[in-house]
Amino acid sequence: MVQWVYWVWYAIGAILMLTIGVPEVLSFSNGLFLVFYALYVLDLIYQPSNRSALSDQSVKWLRPDLWIASFIIWLGGMGVEWIGVHTHWPFGEYAYSSFFGIHLFSVPVTLGFAWIAVVGNSALISGGGSTWGGKLVRALKTGFWAIVLDLVLDPVAHARGFWEWQAPGGFYGVPWTNYVSWFIMGAFLSLFLPVMPKDRRSLLRAKWLYQLFILLFGLLALKEGITGSFIIAIAGVLLAEGSWLYDPRRKIQSV
Repeated sequence: MVQWVYWVWYAIGAILMLTIGVPEVLSFSNGLFLVFYALYVLDLIYQPSNRSALSDQSVKWLRPDLWIASFIIWLGGMGVEWIGVHTHWPFGEYAYSSFFGIHLFSVPVTLGFAWIAVVGNSALISGGGSTWGGKLVRALKTGFWAIVLDLVLDPVAHARGFWEWQAPGGFYGVPWTNYVSWFIMGAFLSLFLPVMPKDRRSLLRAKWLYQLFILLFGLLALKEGITGSFIIAIAGVLLAEGSWLYDPRRKIQSV
């Protein structure tokens, strides 16, 4: 159910953003898009462990580990955003518009869900994590996928007024420190996630989710004349495809 809500929301939003823009009356949908993205990612991560549980998908939403990990990442994301907005560290000097809805201490509440979505999606295509060594390797991979996504997302968001950077320079007006911080925070927050699913179906859906999200913002970058981010988006799509082709989980069928 969650995946269908997300993809319908995605399709409508993509058509509007790439053509006439999102009408003011539908402005509430921007923040909800991030919430649905996060819920879909959590739906992929917390798969039932056996076939009998597949008949009652609602059970997963009662799992305490799902809510604890989600809250930690939401709180961590909101916390570092609050520090960033009020102290200009570690991301740089910036401020949020009202594009993503209600603010809590100058930070949109939905930004915490964006951190869940990006970190979770990046961790899904990174895999591993059954041991501390595996989690550290997964964390580094997660940071990489997060920074690739941010190299596309942030310049577009800046150009379209989702948030504003005060200091010039960096990559299309976004300071380099912001990207380094995304890598570090993405890697760190991924440590709170469980072992990723080891079946072909979950990995495939996670790959598509990442690819189509970065492709959407890549097309928006092209529309805004941000050629560098568009090229990175295409590279991100191809890298995710290559990662999928060489991932051993691709050969494991779902239970």
